[in-house]
Amino acid sequence: MAYSNSNEKHSATRFADLGALPKRMLAPIEGYEKTPLVTLEEAVKPLVKIVPKVERNVFIVKQNCQ
Repeated sequence: MAYSNSNEKHSATRFADLGALPKRMLAPIEGYEKTPLVTLEEAVKPLVKIVPKVERNVFIVKQNCQ
């Protein structure tokens, strides 16, 4: 598989776009610390009918993390 430099350029751009952050103060996200931890597969179940190939993507991500 050939390596493409275009992804690397996109990543560098993404991390450098700090100017796009909101200027106003946002409320913190609260309550998540009381939610039980679940597997990634369980967490994406509500997304299966909304996000194409989300289950396949979870599998690929988990394979790449090992």
